[in-house]
Amino acid sequence: MSQTAHEAITAGYRMGGQLVHRMTHDLTPAEFAHQPVPGANSAAWVVGHLAVTLWRTADRLGAPDLAPLPPGLLESFTQTGKPAGDQSSLVDPAALLALFDTCLAKVIDAVPTIPAAKLTEPATRPGFATTFGEGVLFGALHIAMHTGQLSIIRRSLGKPPVV
Repeated sequence: MSQTAHEAITAGYRMGGQLVHRMTHDLTPAEFAHQPVPGANSAAWVVGHLAVTLWRTADRLGAPDLAPLPPGLLESFTQTGKPAGDQSSLVDPAALLALFDTCLAKVIDAVPTIPAAKLTEPATRPGFATTFGEGVLFGALHIAMHTGQLSIIRRSLGKPPVV
């Protein structure tokens, strides 16, 4: 199988989205708000955080017709580096998953429009990526990383593994 860089990056995002849905498909609203240990994030926060980071990626990639985030969402789902407080009042699961799906679709649609030469330009943001393309790819890895947290939440609720 031979894939272009654009196809491989897009596939990473697509599979990341599938993982999120597998990890959350059977969670009730109460389970979505469950924090496995004090200071840990809930599935609601994880999905909201991923939606916000996808929105930011879509914005950076110039995705057309990108609606602004609902008021307060950016502040609610941005990493603080501090232990999480009570997350029982976060937005309902269906709304968070719908926003996640919308933002994910915007990124997936934007990736093929990145000029091939842009993918090999040096990264402009700090982190692991050495090129712009690696930076975009890291977004898909970020989703996969957080599905590990969703797996722990599932297991702490007594749910079976899904992968």
